[in-house]
Amino acid sequence: MTEVFDSAVRSAGDLAGVYEYDGDTSYFYLYDTRSEDTRKVIAAIPVLAGPSDFEEEDVAIRWDSTEGKVGLFIRERLWAAFDIETGAKYGGNYCAHGNPEMPVEIAEAFETEFGGEFGGHP
Repeated sequence: MTEVFDSAVRSAGDLAGVYEYDGDTSYFYLYDTRSEDTRKVIAAIPVLAGPSDFEEEDVAIRWDSTEGKVGLFIRERLWAAFDIETGAKYGGNYCAHGNPEMPVEIAEAFETEFGGEFGGHP
């Protein structure tokens, strides 16, 4: 696999969670999408350096039910997230056989939305 790109725009159209892997490194970005002239990265979380062990179909970007948090899921596990309301960022540092470092309350925000299927904590 050489490159992966996935994104999800909030229903208001103002923000997007974006994952990009260029074959060497990957990041999860929070983008301001309000206009072409001002489109910019607001925040970034490093996810992976080196070869990837997952495919494009293993990656998903999801907003929680309040659209106050956006998360990066790899193989249906929450690996990185932005909290829009507080400006906090969580996770990153994907490891094939590791566990995501995600606060329980952040993972639970997505579990509520997706029926407990996508949690990032043990």
